[in-house]
Amino acid sequence: MVSFTFVVCAEPYKYEAIDTMINLGETIVKKGHTVLGIFLYGSGVYNIKERTLKDTSLRNLSNRLKEFCKKHKTEPIACSTWISFTGIKVEEFIEGAAREGLGGLSDLIARSDKVIFFGPGG
Repeated sequence: MVSFTFVVCAEPYKYEAIDTMINLGETIVKKGHTVLGIFLYGSGVYNIKERTLKDTSLRNLSNRLKEFCKKHKTEPIACSTWISFTGIKVEEFIEGAAREGLGGLSDLIARSDKVIFFGPGG
């Protein structure tokens, strides 16, 4: 069994990082592997914000992330520095989410066999 950590560095809706991460995560779990954690960094921290969408034609990515994490007992963690930069309040977080510094990311990486980054690239 292989353990994975995902790092998401892209905001929702601008890129398909969260969609791709969740789809890959579902496949990884079906193959018998585990997703240890999801770390949201840079503009990726916007994925942690709970959103209520009235338009049913839009993908509710915050809900999709929340359900993935709940189903697979994976905690979404947002970078505390970037949360401070954005002004997102803890009470706006999706259920089960937390904020941590880069030490939290370092811990996830140390415990993982593989780390996959999602974002726009450079």
